[in-house]
Amino acid sequence: MNIRMTGLGLLMALAAAGCSSRQVYDSTSELRAQECNKLEPRERADCQQRARTPYPEVRAAQQDAAGSAAP
Repeated sequence: MNIRMTGLGLLMALAAAGCSSRQVYDSTSELRAQECNKLEPRERADCQQRARTPYPEVRAAQQDAAGSAAP
């Protein structure tokens, strides 16, 4: 819970500072990876890999998903 509150505070501070989505994503990557340590070992590696996926890959996947969801 403490890590989540720290992460939320960090996100709010970055947003208030006018950071871009990429800057926020990059700065919270390690925090997301640390959260994976709470998972079972068999789920942990996949979670950490997703947490450390580079922003351009995440953005491309989001755009693909949004494009395929359009009627």
